[in-house]
Amino acid sequence: MAGGGFDLIPGEKMVLFSHPHWWYFWKQALGGIVVLAVLLLGFWAGGFVETSLFWIAGIGFVIWLVDTIYELVQWRTTRFAVTDQRVAYQTGFFRRKGVSIPLNRVNNVNFEQGFIARLTGNGVVTIESAGETGDSVFENIPDPNNVRSVIFNQMKAYDDADSDRDAAALAQAIRETGGTGSPSKSVEERLAELDHLRDSGAISDEEYATKRDDILGSI
Repeated sequence: MAGGGFDLIPGEKMVLFSHPHWWYFWKQALGGIVVLAVLLLGFWAGGFVETSLFWIAGIGFVIWLVDTIYELVQWRTTRFAVTDQRVAYQTGFFRRKGVSIPLNRVNNVNFEQGFIARLTGNGVVTIESAGETGDSVFENIPDPNNVRSVIFNQMKAYDDADSDRDAAALAQAIRETGGTGSPSKSVEERLAELDHLRDSGAISDEEYATKRDDILGSI
């Protein structure tokens, strides 16, 4: 299954997807203005200067057009995504590269915006993660503060889901063995563990009462 150009693993859900912010094209926009200015100056100058400026504008336009098409392809093939399991980034057309950071390895998320970036709504997102790659820096990210919040929310949801899976596995083990947890644990620890299973919905009230009686009866 694919989402926004990313190949999602079975059961994975796309939460946030974006291409780079439109500020990515600021150099091309500035170049287009310069070419237009040279062309207009040629109309105003006249004579030999006019011809020279027209040639300069023509050559500049060709260079600007090729560069703009290239950057447009780069923009289109650059993707930033947050799923319910990871943060991912891909870029490149002829030569692809990317990074995928599991949510359970993300230590912290920071963002940075200069004055112009705050006005335009883009910025830099830095993800600190456990591993050999160290920090991952992503530029031209739209609304970086929101991206940071989304990642933190997904990290919490991922941790909660992990806890639920652990509780479900423990409850299943209790049902299959008929036990009430490791004998090496104290009565208080076993009761607290049982309370957690009930509160999380992993076992029913009837199962809770039966196992609680078993624990208290073993004293």
